[in-house]
Amino acid sequence: FIYGLAAVLVFRRFSDETLVRATVNRMIAHVMEFRLFINSPVLVLRAQRDLLRENLHLLRLILLPCAILAALFVILFPQLDLLYGHTPLAAGESSVVTARIADGTLDAPAGVKVETPAVRSVRDKEVSWRVRPLGRVSGELRVRGDTQVFTQRIVAGGGLVYGWGLPLVRPAIQIRYPKIKVLGLNWMVWFFVVSMFPALTLGVVAR
Repeated sequence: FIYGLAAVLVFRRFSDETLVRATVNRMIAHVMEFRLFINSPVLVLRAQRDLLRENLHLLRLILLPCAILAALFVILFPQLDLLYGHTPLAAGESSVVTARIADGTLDAPAGVKVETPAVRSVRDKEVSWRVRPLGRVSGELRVRGDTQVFTQRIVAGGGLVYGWGLPLVRPAIQIRYPKIKVLGLNWMVWFFVVSMFPALTLGVVAR
């Protein structure tokens, strides 16, 4: 919902609502021409040409606000995907922890058992371990290399999975959390449905 409010503000600030509304109205008029001149192929083709031109004009008008909102979503996506797309590890069930480091050791918090020695991937320069939470845990994993130390929060048995990460960049430590759906749908479906409410209620969508 907050993202939807931000979208309203961005569109009002970086687009001309009058021009957008006029362009959409012309598009609707060209669509009505299809039925009105259905027996005149020349006029229908002309209406299709004009409709395509108005579509391109509309894209030009909303390009900047759409680019701003897309950049904002890319920044938020890693955090939102962890929070709404994954569930904490189940107590007693194993998972895999992978660190982007050539070699290292893993220190786990109390309540998390490291079940295997390090498995190294020379090609990918990664190290993996299998871990198993013994109960409800919320603590910090620590991977130590020769010159580097990485940390990552691990959650099991309940609570929320969250963590800040850079968009389009793999985290230094990855934990394979189970994926979940919200009422049978991916969280992004609900995200965009709910974010549309402010736009519809505040009249941003051109009529």
